[in-house]
Amino acid sequence: MSFCYFNGEFVEGSCAALPLSDLALQRGIAVFDTVRTYGSRPFAMGRHLERLAESARLSGIRLPLPPEDMAAVIREGASRIPGDSLAKPFLTAGDSEENGTFPHPRFFVLFSPLSPVPEEVYSKGLALSLLPEERELPRIKSINYMTPFCHREAGTFEPLYCPGGEITESATSSFFSIAGDNLITAPDHRVLRGITREIVMEIARENGLNVEMRCLHLDELECVTEAFITGSVKEVAPVVKIGERVMGGGTPGPVTRNLIGLFREQIPLYLD
Repeated sequence: MSFCYFNGEFVEGSCAALPLSDLALQRGIAVFDTVRTYGSRPFAMGRHLERLAESARLSGIRLPLPPEDMAAVIREGASRIPGDSLAKPFLTAGDSEENGTFPHPRFFVLFSPLSPVPEEVYSKGLALSLLPEERELPRIKSINYMTPFCHREAGTFEPLYCPGGEITESATSSFFSIAGDNLITAPDHRVLRGITREIVMEIARENGLNVEMRCLHLDELECVTEAFITGSVKEVAPVVKIGERVMGGGTPGPVTRNLIGLFREQIPLYLD
């Protein structure tokens, strides 16, 4: 049951189409976000729409309607899907550019049922490959994922950006490592704003963990006991291998497992 909000109405996905003149197709200029729902209730929607608006601002894309109207569309669409779902709002550049800005954007939202993450992800963990590059425009959630997709390695979940040996984030996720009582994650200005990341940091601080905001260097991986990534769909997912290095004996560690449980306990607090 997938459908789209387009041109002011809800339609089947096959009934919605962008013209070939849209600069999202011509030049890849568009931003988006992903709002997950639990039982048809959006999770942290206000924060997600703040991020979408900021991505649009940094891209020069004018907001065609206020965030509260976007929220109403997402609520309505989510109510039409029983159970958990995904809502993906997009803002494309439209057909014209004026001095580096895009005054006539297009707005649409894709809705689909959520495909659950396999439970073995949490019991066995994930492997990440290494990509020695910086994420392009890290503060903007753009539609351009060509670099990590072209460098995805078989047997891994996704690439981990590590320009100059400094770990920032992975292709579709925020990255955390654990060394002693320290939870280490890159500083805000180096990475995309992660909504689940923010909530995990809040939970970690509330439970006595020291959150250290800096880029871990690859040379420090030998001192790391655990690692995990976060995102709207995966929530908190353990990482047990980075490149050729096995983390924590190859099984999810106790701090990560505890954070998984604490995060899930607090989900109701963030439902719209």
